[in-house]
Amino acid sequence: MRLLTVGIGLRGAKISELFYKHGVRVNRVPLFKCFALLNDESQIRSVSMGDDRKCYIRDRKGVPGFINSLTRRYEIWEGSLVITSLEDDFAYEISLDFCERVKALSECPVIYLTLIPTLGNVDLLDIKKKMREIQKVSDIIIAFEGKGESDQKIFNAMNLLALAGEVDLKKRVSGEVVVDTSDVFNALKSGGFSVVGFAEQKVNFDPFKKGSELKAIRTRRILELIDLAIENLSINGDIKRAKSSLLLFCGPKDEITMEGVFEAISRVEKLNKDMVIRYGDCPISPSLLTKKIALVALFSGLRGFKF
Repeated sequence: MRLLTVGIGLRGAKISELFYKHGVRVNRVPLFKCFALLNDESQIRSVSMGDDRKCYIRDRKGVPGFINSLTRRYEIWEGSLVITSLEDDFAYEISLDFCERVKALSECPVIYLTLIPTLGNVDLLDIKKKMREIQKVSDIIIAFEGKGESDQKIFNAMNLLALAGEVDLKKRVSGEVVVDTSDVFNALKSGGFSVVGFAEQKVNFDPFKKGSELKAIRTRRILELIDLAIENLSINGDIKRAKSSLLLFCGPKDEITMEGVFEAISRVEKLNKDMVIRYGDCPISPSLLTKKIALVALFSGLRGFKF
């Protein structure tokens, strides 16, 4: 899944910078095509991206020029990912105009990833009003609580989701149940907004465990991941009212058991029997030093936050 990734305002720009530096690549091609929009010269200096990927604009009048510069680039993307914080008035206003113009130019989905101020400490009516405006100009809304640690959560989850639909020509490894780009977009296009759960565990090598015992350990690990992912949502939403969900299991192929996957699906079904559930696995080769298995869980179609 190749995404035009635009961070607007300092918070959004720093997250875009994370993807620019460390975002996943497939066949040596970065899946995140990263840019930053800022209205402060000192902020521009603080963002470590190529000069051609940082743009200074004072107000909405600068948005058309930035979009024109994008159309001249030879880069391919399947959707737009706009990252910003609702605490930044400049970022909010610019993001609305940017999304509206991008939707008019392209049929690719516009994903609006927004950081929301800590619930309980803000005017909820103002947040709801802004969310309604965002819904008008985007196809998908993903909400994260605006805490500092959310930046890494966004990076971890989106980095794995981007692998959906991508084929590494060198490794030639595919999952048992393949999730492609359209599955991700369809899971997220359920109205309202979406929340993301993420969990990962390190896999320890044990040469003395084999056969059924090893399979049981791997299955149990997957069940622990689904529980952790549900406990570790991007923002506190009532996922029992979700219209759709997507479970993406990532890790070494032999560590993902279908027994664990189907039991995880069963646990999500118990939240809401009417929820449309999509699922798949994405094999990732372990590095030389670490071997991990991770789960990204999307819940979409939410209408309200929980306190």
